Amino acid sequence: MSQEFSRRGFLGSAGMAAAGVSAASLGLGAAAGPAAAEPAGIPDGRSVFPGDSRYQTLSQGFNQRWSSKPALIRLVGNDADAVAELRRALDKGLRPTIRGGGHCYEGFVDNDRGVILDLSTLRGVRAAKDKFGAPTYCVEGGATNWDVYTTLFRTYGVTLPAGSCYSVGAGGHVSGGGYGLLSRRDGLTVDHLVQVDVVTVRGGRVEVTTAHRDDPEASPEKDLFWAHTGGGGGNFGVVLRYHFGHLPKPPPRVWLSSVAWSWGDLLKHPEDFHRLVDNFGAFFAQHSGAKETVYRGLFSILKLTHWSNGNVVLLSQWDEEDPAPLEEFLAAMEAGLTSKATVQTHTVGGLFLPYPDKRRQMPWFQATMTLNPSGDNQRGKYKSAYHRRRFSTAQIDAFWAWLTKTVPDVDLTQTLVQIDSYGCRINERKPADAAIPQRDSVMKLQYQTYWTDPTKDAAHLAYLSGLYRAVYKATNGIPEIDTDTDGAYVNYPDVDLGTADQEHPAYQRLYYKQNYSRLQRAKKTWDDKNVFHHAQSITLSS
Repeated sequence: MSQEFSRRGFLGSAGMAAAGVSAASLGLGAAAGPAAAEPAGIPDGRSVFPGDSRYQTLSQGFNQRWSSKPALIRLVGNDADAVAELRRALDKGLRPTIRGGGHCYEGFVDNDRGVILDLSTLRGVRAAKDKFGAPTYCVEGGATNWDVYTTLFRTYGVTLPAGSCYSVGAGGHVSGGGYGLLSRRDGLTVDHLVQVDVVTVRGGRVEVTTAHRDDPEASPEKDLFWAHTGGGGGNFGVVLRYHFGHLPKPPPRVWLSSVAWSWGDLLKHPEDFHRLVDNFGAFFAQHSGAKETVYRGLFSILKLTHWSNGNVVLLSQWDEEDPAPLEEFLAAMEAGLTSKATVQTHTVGGLFLPYPDKRRQMPWFQATMTLNPSGDNQRGKYKSAYHRRRFSTAQIDAFWAWLTKTVPDVDLTQTLVQIDSYGCRINERKPADAAIPQRDSVMKLQYQTYWTDPTKDAAHLAYLSGLYRAVYKATNGIPEIDTDTDGAYVNYPDVDLGTADQEHPAYQRLYYKQNYSRLQRAKKTWDDKNVFHHAQSITLSS
């Protein structure tokens, strides 16, 4: 179902407010949410040009490596505004890029002399109805995870199994698949998605298209919906709203545990590092299948920091009342180690527990507030991998060799390999059920390094690239699909995945596997002029 807007009504205007048109008068109903009237005497401040005091801030993202000089940044106010501004950009021959306001790791929003459509003021989270009249939970494209968690929990007593970083934007998080601490119990974020409302450019028509999970299989809208279940952001249009169906209730209380092993001890006992990493991988290889029942409510992160950080940290959340399974897991992690774990009470990579206890029970919402690890705005580089089996000896050796390496004049204290538990309910789905295809992995890894000095860019990029290539040396330096590994995560984009083969970039296979051809079909239908593109976007042809 599409709702086209008349171009004539917006010529010479600054969008819906200036044109004096409401969302209701355009037939969008309550789901769109009419724009609030501007108070008399206060101008429309949604267009940000060079020279505006906001321009520098809004030209730069969370990752301080990326900044651009757009001709215009438009803070989108509503549906008609999005349509008008996109149409105006195309009429002027200006490239549009889309920002939900969150954490894009690469420079995909950067847009010199183009137009950035910024959705960060569209942050509503509310009860709504889909196009068939069924009740939904509606999340606007500029909402953050914290907007989502706060409103869903306090107003409706439900939640999304999404990420822990509070400032991540839902617009990008959902479209890439989305996962978090409750995903082993409740699946991926997109497993609960039922509808997207998207500004598309199809056959030259700029319009709002509503695509639903239950659209006919052969319909183009079905492909558009499916493409937003893991196809990545900035590929098909401007996502105004996500609609979710039945959502899970969070557990009333959870147990949190944060323990650490001193690098001082591990350097004296290298075998303990190897055993700890193997213990973690072996445990989740055994307890992450689709039929797992006992440990479905366990989520754990092993933070393999660079030795200069001081500690390797294990953070865990357990969502049932009886802590015995959590205790058994912690005992399995320490099995065979000489080095003793200590309670971790200070910040490491943004995650901490401010209590001197090995484990502590607290209400779920309080725990979620405690685990907000968005961190400071710095320069950063990221890589990722899905693992389907426990780590090989060669992979653990590579972790050790690189995490104990010293690079002269380079501060690596904020460099780490974060290993997240995965699987269980995530693995109940088939690879083609959603655009995100990795459905039999047991761990997801994120390689991270952070710094502030631009002169250190090359050193940090080279270090992380070297670490990554060493870990996946057996598969040509990348986490090849359908082996012990299964590709990479589109929401942790890495532009290095594709530089070796321009004709068939590796990211197409590593992010999407066999689903890429269907994503290309959706792209050809809904964006045949390639209006929406970036360094790793869906291409029109192979």
